[in-house]
Amino acid sequence: MAGQKTVTIDPGTPCLTLINVYEVEPENQAELMRALSEATEDTIRHQPGFMSVCIHGGLDGRKVVNYAQWTSKEHFESFMKKPETQKQLKRFAGLAKSISPNLYTVNAVHAESRKGAEAAR
Repeated sequence: MAGQKTVTIDPGTPCLTLINVYEVEPENQAELMRALSEATEDTIRHQPGFMSVCIHGGLDGRKVVNYAQWTSKEHFESFMKKPETQKQLKRFAGLAKSISPNLYTVNAVHAESRKGAEAAR
């Protein structure tokens, strides 16, 4: 697993958000999350326009969510056209029963107030 990092989700920062939901058999969840993390660390994060990736595992073992941010749709589309990207996507698809990618913009962010966070500790 990558070191501790913080990602900022800000509706004031123009970017493209990919939310990709993979449905998996529970025995493939950890392998898919590992494959996504390794690909991100080794190649994806070095691509022009890359901002961040967060990988989430469903508590039931049947879902993996990849939340990625790119500086623009053009950067994302350029990345998607690369042969090495297509090769990685086939590897990920081989571990999943289904894949549901969608593109979004961030419209609002709601977070705990600092005062509330301190009181909860």
